[in-house]
Amino acid sequence: MKEQIARARFYYRLAEQGISHLDKASHWPLWSSLLLYQNILDAIENNDYDNLSKLARVGKIKKLLILSRAYKKAQPVPGSIFHQGCIWLVFQN
Repeated sequence: MKEQIARARFYYRLAEQGISHLDKASHWPLWSSLLLYQNILDAIENNDYDNLSKLARVGKIKKLLILSRAYKKAQPVPGSIFHQGCIWLVFQN
């Protein structure tokens, strides 16, 4: 189970890098899902990897905090190439 969680975390890190390349309307739902699933993995680890007899859950208050954090992460950074949903490519000779 430890190996599977490490594998999932690897793919979550890759997903984090790709979110900014997608349509900006999808950023908040994607960040929300990603952060919530990461917290479920934390809960599985906290349950000593026992996901069959123990429920790995994220409480309501924590979910609200995660959604707030996801919303903040989904906002474009002013001055970045992704601000305003536009990608500017600079080519040098």
